[in-house]
Amino acid sequence: MTHWDEILKKSEQLYWGLLGCRLIASEQDYITIGLTATPQHLNHMHIVHGGVQMSMMDQVMGMLSMAIQDGQPCVTTNMNTHFVESMKEGELFATARVLHLSGRTVTLQAEVSNADGTVGAISTATFIATRK
Repeated sequence: MTHWDEILKKSEQLYWGLLGCRLIASEQDYITIGLTATPQHLNHMHIVHGGVQMSMMDQVMGMLSMAIQDGQPCVTTNMNTHFVESMKEGELFATARVLHLSGRTVTLQAEVSNADGTVGAISTATFIATRK
């Protein structure tokens, strides 16, 4: 599994840090990240903006893609998202797992849930490892 300390430290100045993401768990077959949703993550209806949930899922799936591709950077080629429940302020978690690996291409599934375990969004995506 990829060692995340150095990567995440550099990422604090990037979109990861802007969102307020943090690594929760990094295992062989899944990765979980967290975010404390504050008013800045909400839309005008006072629920977590869908873009925040999509960003969390894209981030966690990209991290898992990179981990299983031996640290090779990966980019999203396609992402499909279903929003199934509104999320409010508080702790959110995004977990990704691999559905299929074929050469440089990885297909994954992710979901965002809150501290109660309620799922807010589900996504599948395909990533491709960039060439060295």
